[in-house]
Order: sequence, then structure tokens, then C-alpha cells
Amino acid sequence: MGTRCDIVITDVANEFAEQVFHRLTREVEELEFMLSRFIPESPVSFLNRAPKNVWQNVSPELMNIITQCFDYYQISNGAFDVTAGAMVSLWKNKKDNGEISEKDIEETKNRSGFDKLILEPEKHRLKFTADGVEFDFGAIGKGIALDVIKPILQKGGIKNAIVSFGESSILALGNQPNGDNWQLGIRNPFLANNFVHVFAVNDEIITTSGTILSTDEGAIKNRNLHIISPETGLPIEGSKTVSVKSNEAAFGEFISTTWLILPENDKEILSEQIKGIEVLEVNYLKDGDYESKLSIF
Repeated sequence: MGTRCDIVITDVANEFAEQVFHRLTREVEELEFMLSRFIPESPVSFLNRAPKNVWQNVSPELMNIITQCFDYYQISNGAFDVTAGAMVSLWKNKKDNGEISEKDIEETKNRSGFDKLILEPEKHRLKFTADGVEFDFGAIGKGIALDVIKPILQKGGIKNAIVSFGESSILALGNQPNGDNWQLGIRNPFLANNFVHVFAVNDEIITTSGTILSTDEGAIKNRNLHIISPETGLPIEGSKTVSVKSNEAAFGEFISTTWLILPENDKEILSEQIKGIEVLEVNYLKDGDYESKLSIF
């Protein structure tokens, strides 16, 4: 998934914990192989090379994920778009290619969007109506993985555990060893050991998306070219993060990314369709100062 994964399992024997760890590792590796656009032999890479107007068979598992993302695309009015892989690549390659023109953006927008796909979920197949459409599940892959991991832990009798993908997507199952809810803090990337908010979590997930992040060494990494508005084709500006507390990790990833992209009016419309989640918006200012807003739906 392009990040480290930390797993903490409490109140079980070491041998059993190791067995669970290896089971989870296999599940994540299989999921990564299915969804990665950077593994040439993956099903997604195969789809990304497919020509237009030719039906492509898709496994039931991958089709379920694609249709789930299509639902997110619809309810976000296109702001969350896993078919915008070409747009993501355009901006990631900016350093090599120099300045990006309006023509580059418009050409790439013509190769993005679910309107360039025909889906037949019941037949497990799809086809592109334009050449060069590419899937990119980077915004939701870790969330999908946590949604797979959660029932495996529960069915295995694991009551208390933490699974963290780079501290940006975290499953907190059960309670801490002292019996209290897990306390998951959202770090201020500009100030070491400083938290802008702490969530109390039990059998829930915290997901965070942003235009900046703090590396393991404490350095600030700018991610402005990582989150692109499908409507404008431009990166999201500023130093912002959005963290979501929810029961479903993929949904949390969808909301955290979409909240960075949508204007306020559209967020108000979308908020009428969601419930049972908390959304923390943080806008970072100078010298580690910040403005934050916590919304509970």
C-alpha cells in the first residue's frame, strides 16, 4: 500500500497473534496485487492498458470495489473519482515534464470519469468508451484493506487490536489494555508530539487525508500534487487535513478525500446524506498554528 503497517494485538498468546499477523499480511498482499496500478501484472494494470469499446472481464471482488467507488463518485458529484489515474499521473510527473498547460489538463480530463465507462456488474465486466482511462485506488485502498481486516479479527476472536497504515488509516478494535477506549491523536505535522485533536475510538476507524504529512523522521512532506480536483484538474492548495471517524474505513477514506475537494455548499449537500461519523477539518497556518472544525453527523 506504499506505507508501513503496524499491528498490535493484546490479550492473546504470542503464537496465536503471529498466526493472525501472517493471515492479515496475506490478505493485504492479495488486495494490493489486485488494486495496484504499479504492479504490471495486476488486474488493475491490465484494465489500465485495455483499449476502448472492448469488454473486459473483472473478478467479482474487483467489480464490487469498482461499483462501490462508482456510488461514491455519484453522491460526491464526481469529486471522488478512482478513474482519474491519468490526472494523478500528470501532476505526479510535473517535476520531470515541467509546467503543465491548460491543454494538458483538458486532454487528461477527457480520459477521466465514470462517464467513460460502461459497467455490467451482474456480468462482471466493463468497457471503456475512451482510450487512456486509468484506475487509481490510492485514495481508498487502505480503507478497503481495513474493512477486510476488521471481520477477520472479529471472527478470529480478537477483541482488542490496533491496525495502522502509516497513521493515516487506523482500525481500533475493542479497548486499550486498561479497559478504556483507544485514544487516537491527530498529529500537528509542524510541531513534534503536538496533537490537534484526540479521538476516543472503539471498534471504529480513523482515516486522514491531507495536502501535507509528517514523515517518520519528523520532516514535512508537501502533498499538494497528490489530491486533484477532477472538475478543475488542478491540485488542492493550502496546508489542510481532514480526519474521519467512522465504522467503515472505505467510507471514511471517501469522505476525508472528498471533503478536501468540495466547496462548502457541496459539502453541506453531501452532509445531509451521511450519519454516524465525525469529521475533523484542520487548516494549518504559520508556525504550527491551526484552525480546526469538528462536525458530528
